[in-house]
Amino acid sequence: MHFLIAALLCSASVSLALKATDQLEYDRYGMFTMNYIACLIPFLISRIGKDMPQFGASFSGCVLFAAANGFLYLAGLAMNQANVKRNGAILQSTFARLGVMVPTCLSIVFFGERPSLLQAIGLLMTAVAFCIMGFPRKGSGKEDMKSPSFTLLMFALLLGGLADSMLKVFEEYGDPALNDWFMGLTFIFAALLSLIMTAVHHGHIGKKEVAIGLGLGIPNYLSSLLLLHSLSSVSAYIAYPTYSIGAILTVMAVSTAVFRERITGWSRISFALLIPTILLLNL
Repeated sequence: MHFLIAALLCSASVSLALKATDQLEYDRYGMFTMNYIACLIPFLISRIGKDMPQFGASFSGCVLFAAANGFLYLAGLAMNQANVKRNGAILQSTFARLGVMVPTCLSIVFFGERPSLLQAIGLLMTAVAFCIMGFPRKGSGKEDMKSPSFTLLMFALLLGGLADSMLKVFEEYGDPALNDWFMGLTFIFAALLSLIMTAVHHGHIGKKEVAIGLGLGIPNYLSSLLLLHSLSSVSAYIAYPTYSIGAILTVMAVSTAVFRERITGWSRISFALLIPTILLLNL
């Protein structure tokens, strides 16, 4: 259980780190590059003394899947950063966890899987929560009819969910022996794309970018590693809901106490629906 607690704390710290640094001036693509380099270092260390895989059809497919996944990782992180600035860490963290509904829906459509009754209820509750989240805010003029914060949240959910879906796609069509290479190449492509974006935007990688990037990348990597270790002693049907809900509650507690963040209006009702929704989707 201690691995599980450490995993959810690491996961929550990523959202909190984005919140803590959202007022700082730094090159975000330089920071993204350092984030993925931090995630990549453990993979490179694990390959020391081991042979390279053969360059055949299986490895070529792994490279293609990893390239797509790397793009989704980078786009998802950029969208999460935008959401923290616009919507706050609480809603960003909640919708990031709701990304689980994307691979669930894709599995139903493309892989013939069927959700359980509880998961179906969770999907229905998600649709209701989205409708509530999209209600116009109080105000005047045409802005009442729009909800840009909801749009950002939806993009974050979809990008995160598609990245999660790539694991299912690779499981179905990729070579299981290349699982570690799939994740390692994902981080390589994400780092390269970040570096290219840094050059295109004439950015830089300085002390702030290195510090913030490492501050995000290390817990980002550890959260997945610790969750994997926790599954050896805690059942999956307990680990995943606890991991998701625990991370959200941690972000909520710290954001409320430290950053004075509040949820108001229709978002509060929607948030109340989303917590049990995440639990149901993970069962």
